[in-house]
Formats: sequence, C-alpha cells, structure tokens
Amino acid sequence: MIENPVKWPNGARCAVAITFDMDSDSLIHYAHPQTADTKIGTASWLRYDRVGVPRILNLYKKYGLKQTFFVPGWTAEQYPDIVGRIVDGGHEVGMHGYLHERFDSLSAEMEDYWFMRGLDALTKVTGVRPRGFRAPSYRFSKNTLNYLAREGFTYDSSLMGDDVPYIIEGDRGSVIELPTDWAMDDWPQFTVNSDLGYAMQVNSPDRAMDVFMAEFEAAWEYGGLWVSVWHPFVMGRLARCMRMEKMIQTMLEKGGVWFATLGEIADHVDRLIKSGEYVPYRERIPYHGATADPRSHLPRG
Repeated sequence: MIENPVKWPNGARCAVAITFDMDSDSLIHYAHPQTADTKIGTASWLRYDRVGVPRILNLYKKYGLKQTFFVPGWTAEQYPDIVGRIVDGGHEVGMHGYLHERFDSLSAEMEDYWFMRGLDALTKVTGVRPRGFRAPSYRFSKNTLNYLAREGFTYDSSLMGDDVPYIIEGDRGSVIELPTDWAMDDWPQFTVNSDLGYAMQVNSPDRAMDVFMAEFEAAWEYGGLWVSVWHPFVMGRLARCMRMEKMIQTMLEKGGVWFATLGEIADHVDRLIKSGEYVPYRERIPYHGATADPRSHLPRG
C-alpha cells in the first residue's frame, strides 16, 4: 500500500517515535493573556507536566528509549529544571514556537518575531540549537518553511501529507517532513476544558490505544512511520501512562520496530537520499496562491 517505503535500519519493519509536546500552561497564557493568572483550575491541569514528564522519562529509561520532546520557548524559560531532565536523559528537544502561537494567523513579520524568540529561548535553556520543529496546533503557515530553511533546521513534524518521510520545498530551501496524523494525537481522545474551548468525549485508555495501535499495525505491515503527538499533562496521567507501557511492551515483543528520535530518523532518511537509496516525494509550499472569494462571482439581486 506504500509505493515508496523507506528501508529502515537493521531490517526494521517500521520506525516509531513516541513524541511529546510539553506545552504546559503556555496554552492558557496564549488563549487568555489578560486573565491567565486567575484561571487556576486550568493552569493546574496544564502544569501536570511536572508529574507527567518525569514519569515518562522514567518509563523511557526502563526500556532504553531515546525520544523527542517539543517545547515552546516560554515553557522552557518557566520550567528549565524539567527541560533539563529531558536533556540529561539523552532525549531530543525540538522547537514548538514561543507561547504556542498559531503561526498561520500571524503576519509574516510577526511569525518571524515569535519564531526567533522561541528559537533563542529554547537554545539558551537547553544549550543546544534545535534541529527539528513542530508548529503549535499544527498551524504551519505559508511562511513557516522559509524560517526553518533560513535557520538551518533539518526536519519538520507538523504536516500530514504521507505515511513516510518526504521533502517540503520553498523559495528559501527545503527540510525533511516527518509526517503524523490526528489519529496519533491524544488531544481528540481525552481533552475536556472549557477555558480552552474543548469538549471531547473522554475515552478509556484502552479505547484510545485501539486507535493508536491500529495505526502502528498498519505502519509495521507496510513499512511506514509512526509518530505520536502526545502531551505529558494528557497522556502522562497515571492510567494512560500505564497503558502506554503496555504499548511499548507489545511493540518490543512484536519486533522489527526501530525506536528513534525524530532527529535520528531525519538523519537516516537524509543518508538514504544522498546515497540514492531513497527518492522521496517532494512537495512545494505553499500549495496554491490566495484564492478570490467565490462569492464575488455570484450574480447580484
């Protein structure tokens, strides 16, 4: 079903990256900048990262996994100790905006400002310049690729245009896209919060895992890429994290799974491209120019 599968290392059937977006309470500060300080209930839910991240790190350590966390610059500034534990554990930290801005709602100048502010903050806290990026809320704009290329990023993991890595190209350069999908996101499975405007049905960990594992089984069968987009304050909750451990055990027992950071996956794909062993699909951004309002062509009266 995948016409152009990637040859994964050591004969692996698929690549797996269990990635987390450590947003914490940047979300409430972006959504309600004037009143965030009094929305204590929502902030306490988001600040569960202080429990979820160490729990996830301990789980990764137990199974010898190195994975990728995406962190907004503001979050890194507010919680440098937690980010430090991620770095000290040998995991990758990728960029995730500054205050979880929605880039596709900003002017090019404002997006550039917040992009650089996030990059500078994350580099300062971690001591390492990030190589990968995920747009907050997947809100990748027609200008985002220009900033990624200009700043020398290796990969992006915001888009959903394939089951395997591909190349996104723009006027200023290109990066490797490591795609995911809403089916690998914990947000639709568990999120209820009136301050942020979400009212999803809260599923059991097993029901949510049915969705995640269906995607894994397909990736394993056909040589795909499986990238979760999870949040420590959501998936790091006790019952869900317990079920995540069972998922890891199942994947390990099945075999043929390459667990890797997104940076490692991007480097592997880059080597295959340079050697001629993999010819990826290439997609130019933006896809189309601005379209006139079709209503302007309706007859009057």
